[in-house]
Amino acid sequence: MKAKEFSRPFIGIQTYAYDVLFHEKSDHSVILKITNPVLQYSADADAYTDFHYVFSNIIKILGSGYTIQKLDILALKKFKGQESEDYLSQKYNEAFTGREYRDITTYLTITRNAKRSKFFTYDAKDFKTFERNITKVIDVLQSRGLQPQPLKEKEIISLLNRFVAFNFSDEVYSFNNFSATDESIRIGNRTIKSISLIDIDEINFPAAIKPHTDLNLGYNLPVDLMHFLHSIPGTDCIAYNQTIQIPDQRIELARLNAKKKKHTSMPDPANDLAVADIDRVMADIAKDNQLLVFGHYNIILSANDQVIDRATNYIESSLFNFGIIPSRNATNQMELFRSAIPGNQEELKYYDKFQTTTDAAICLMFKESLLKNEQSDFQIFFSDRQGIPVAIDTSDMPIHTQRMNNRNKFVLGPSGAGKSFFMNHMIRQYALQDTDIIMVDTGHSYSGLCQYYGGRYITYSEEKPITMNPFRIAREEFNEEKREFLKSLVSLLWKGADGSINQTEDSVLSSVISAYYEDFYNQKRAAKYLSFQSFYDFSINKIQEINESESIDFDVKSYRFILKKFCLQGEYGAILNNEMDSSLFDDKFIVFEIDAIKEHKILFPITTIIIMDVFLQKMRHKKNRKALIIEEAWKAIASPLMAGYILYVYKTVRKFWGEAVVVTQELDDIIGNAVVKNSIINNSDTICLLDQTKFKDNFRDIANLLSLNQVEQNKIFTINKLDNREGRGRFKEVYIKRGAKGEVYGVEVSLHEYLTFTTERKEKEALQIYLQKFASYQHGLDAFVEDFKKSGLKLNEFTNYINRTAHEKAPLPA
Repeated sequence: MKAKEFSRPFIGIQTYAYDVLFHEKSDHSVILKITNPVLQYSADADAYTDFHYVFSNIIKILGSGYTIQKLDILALKKFKGQESEDYLSQKYNEAFTGREYRDITTYLTITRNAKRSKFFTYDAKDFKTFERNITKVIDVLQSRGLQPQPLKEKEIISLLNRFVAFNFSDEVYSFNNFSATDESIRIGNRTIKSISLIDIDEINFPAAIKPHTDLNLGYNLPVDLMHFLHSIPGTDCIAYNQTIQIPDQRIELARLNAKKKKHTSMPDPANDLAVADIDRVMADIAKDNQLLVFGHYNIILSANDQVIDRATNYIESSLFNFGIIPSRNATNQMELFRSAIPGNQEELKYYDKFQTTTDAAICLMFKESLLKNEQSDFQIFFSDRQGIPVAIDTSDMPIHTQRMNNRNKFVLGPSGAGKSFFMNHMIRQYALQDTDIIMVDTGHSYSGLCQYYGGRYITYSEEKPITMNPFRIAREEFNEEKREFLKSLVSLLWKGADGSINQTEDSVLSSVISAYYEDFYNQKRAAKYLSFQSFYDFSINKIQEINESESIDFDVKSYRFILKKFCLQGEYGAILNNEMDSSLFDDKFIVFEIDAIKEHKILFPITTIIIMDVFLQKMRHKKNRKALIIEEAWKAIASPLMAGYILYVYKTVRKFWGEAVVVTQELDDIIGNAVVKNSIINNSDTICLLDQTKFKDNFRDIANLLSLNQVEQNKIFTINKLDNREGRGRFKEVYIKRGAKGEVYGVEVSLHEYLTFTTERKEKEALQIYLQKFASYQHGLDAFVEDFKKSGLKLNEFTNYINRTAHEKAPLPA
């Protein structure tokens, strides 16, 4: 017996204003590739409603005689990382290569239904109207961010071929024989099953339906009504076919009225309910300008025989949760499959459609999309909620699109939330993109990364303090900003970080600084004259002159006594009188580790401000990107006395392709601190929040401080709360808000990166044993990982073993 051929119901594709697909029954279609506008876990109920308005508008633009088919394809794919010349980047890509994930592709097919007759007559006017309507629809979609792309002939053919093969996962695919039964279709060794959402013989549909539902995470998180499509188990491909046909409204309303009269003529409780339903529909149509439409929705899934029933049960259970009982009579599997082919809705039978209003029909549409790589020259990779690398631009594109006004960042997360891993991961990628990095650390969090990049790791000690000569500036650099910096520095030395100066003291110090440099330039002194020592000597005399001439009472005795300790013979004489190491201008990666003085009320703030000025000097002289990262050291200068200087730093970095990043874990340090709010947070357009569960009781204060609306707060409380850990390594999540909106990303790294970033002392010490033995960081790290994997031990057991025994003398345990 000769096998039947799977015939395609199309006669060709012709190019007009758009490439048009012609059906053998004279229907003609344009297919658009679109992006669903609602990001998964966006937590924004209004976004689902906006989608509803968009498609309601599209249906009204098209009017009767049109069919729209939305086809969402969720294909199982395997991630393939790009090759990288950077060692850790390559290890990062290798860690994810081969990982399975769902990719969503969405097509919108707009079909002009030909009038059914024995002969088709071409109507040029009607075709022009069709093209104009397509243009209007594209404009609507474009304006609402759905990124419509009309498919060209080759793309249409490719889509049709892939659908017939039902393979959207593999780059190379082939056609296989079809065999259809009442329950499924066999394509090769795969089973394809269509599940129709509505059984028109017994429509089990909820009395009320919304564009979204809620996921219970301890609070209600808005998600798509069909959000379960993301997680149907065991399937390699899912296609959700959503078809809405727009009939002649006058005819359908007349039929509805006739139906109402029929029910009215025979009083009966069931008929009374039917009349009430019809009255409600008629009222909605009159009040909200809705249309009557015919809808068809079916889920097509592909899986092997062992899991197809499990997947089917999962779908039925998920639909039942919001009041839909799918059809159990879908014995026309081939019909359902064929009618889902884009442009082939003509084959959809009357018994697979049900009549409803546009509002209800649109609610059943799938509205969600996934994070995609942002196309930019500055890409930083994190993980999406599936655990797949996704690139975002934290620097350039948000500035160019005016989403942000500056690149500065504020990072908040309690201890153990993963701040250091997040920062290490981000800074590692900054370093790859020609960024000069200066970090101020108080806990040795970045020693591994600094060692990997061969950077400068400067640890403060009494024997070798961090020094600079802030008074050594060229004439062209002496401006209002520099005067403000020097005034802040002198005030800090005199009053301490928690002190303040009054208006008189402020004016006197400004006058003294100006007079000091005016004297230097007028007297044509040698450059070596400029130092704290010479300023101190000059200022004592000048302040006494001002006191006498202006009859004011500036406390020169206190000033002289306190500042004397910073003179050459004083306790801290080296700090402000020795020249800075000029090689720091050439080093691209510098870490200042000042943990040794973090409790020192004098040295801690002074050293921090010195390092900040080093960054500013470097920033002015170098043309590439610059980043200043300040860990807990920022607290040393977050005082009213330093507010003006901090504000100056934050506003200045924007002008020189730079950014300032402040990292903290203490909630009490930011709540109620006016300097933090006015100088740091108000000038940081990027907010990065790690797990905020520990702060939940106080989160209202944080939300007010960081200008987080309820939608953004809902996103934040999904951090580390989703059931998305299967098949992934250890990871923590972070919320990154750029401008007004943010998203949650995963910080998941390779084992090699983990060992580079770790702050665990035992792990760092064990790795150092290997690094000291091998010529390069990469070789030492490779050897460590290889031995660790061979050992069969857990990481903590392996590091304990390495630290306990001399690696070269004791063999590893078998």
